[in-house]
Amino acid sequence: MSDESPVTPYGSARDLPSVQDIAQQIAGLRMLGILLPKDQRNQLRQLDGEYRHITGLVDAFYALLGRRNWVFTGDLNLPAIEQVIDTDDEEVAETRLLNYYKEANRITFPLRSLHRFEAMRPRISLLEKAFVDHKAGRYYSTVLVLLSVMDGFVNDLDTASRQGLHARPPEDMVAWDSVAGHHLGLSHAHESFLRNFYKTDTTEVTELFRNGIMHGTLVSFDNEIIATKAWNRLFAVADWAEARERRAKPTEPASSLRESVHQWKAARDRTTKIEQWQPHEYEPDLAAEEIPEVAQVCASFLEEWRKGQWGLVGAHFLELGNTRSSVGELAVLAKDLYGAVDLSKWAIMRIRHIAAAVANADVELVVNGDVYRTDLRWVRVGDTGETTTEWEPGRWALAPYGPSLFLKPEALVQGSGSLDAADDTG
Repeated sequence: MSDESPVTPYGSARDLPSVQDIAQQIAGLRMLGILLPKDQRNQLRQLDGEYRHITGLVDAFYALLGRRNWVFTGDLNLPAIEQVIDTDDEEVAETRLLNYYKEANRITFPLRSLHRFEAMRPRISLLEKAFVDHKAGRYYSTVLVLLSVMDGFVNDLDTASRQGLHARPPEDMVAWDSVAGHHLGLSHAHESFLRNFYKTDTTEVTELFRNGIMHGTLVSFDNEIIATKAWNRLFAVADWAEARERRAKPTEPASSLRESVHQWKAARDRTTKIEQWQPHEYEPDLAAEEIPEVAQVCASFLEEWRKGQWGLVGAHFLELGNTRSSVGELAVLAKDLYGAVDLSKWAIMRIRHIAAAVANADVELVVNGDVYRTDLRWVRVGDTGETTTEWEPGRWALAPYGPSLFLKPEALVQGSGSLDAADDTG
């Protein structure tokens, strides 16, 4: 059964239950010594060194940056963070961390992973807009949006007793069995989040003083530090939410060392592969013997739309999470959306893989006699609805799937399009 007792902040990353479990397994297997097969002895040494290195890295991060209210989150890249904290100067480390978050995918990758929370999905579009503002230097907007999203997300996690982030005391924000649960982690940072401000103050602030910012008493928060810290806090709150879910599940038997090693290697390899992934694009040849999967799926969708095969059209729609609509429900939805939007001709001009789980198909469509040049966004999802990478098992789903979202006035081609003179569809 799950343990509902309060969680106490962890003095060190070594105190996390999962880390202690690994340490106990290693200690027990060490007693076997030479009786272990050689490959398992090597795995044991590797795992022992890795867990000590990681826990030391987490503790060193908090020693430098914890009192500045940065939280070590599960999405951080360990080799990069090792470079960030390779100093004794807190200001240098903070500057390096700010630069870390400017690198490609440092925000977008954990942002995309927030789809795994049902309570976060209605807020994803706001977060995407906040990221656009962040890149443009509109930090004030980023801060305000992220604070409101965090409040609403936490409020929706427990519908029986709704409490926003601002209404939760620090002891509620200790993340069970998570590096965010460190005593200088999320619960520590949350103390400043709750601090009250009663008079207008024009002094520049670099902390997430939610009360003063949202109530208009702190007015000088338009800076990169506090905006980046807001992203860091959002991902820390996500780690906390995930820890709540894991803790609420019935206790499972402890993994064997071999399973632990396998899981650790798989997670490390996946992270490495994602970080090495590069955007790419191509012009698909639909007459070729082997058609790239995204192009094949997109062509099927467009042809099914042209023919009015609404059940097949609806099967392409993105549905995140465990809830699934029936074939009939999707057919009705597809007909409602596309029934009055007559597609007579189509062509796929280019496929652009912009993320490991996202590809855009640039298309030209003749709809109700008008020519549109637009793009269709395809997202890679697994069997249970979670986003996954293009090399992992799964399927490409259309998101957004409403035609009004891609048949916009600015996509309308003035005069003749390349498809106007074509006799054949597709």
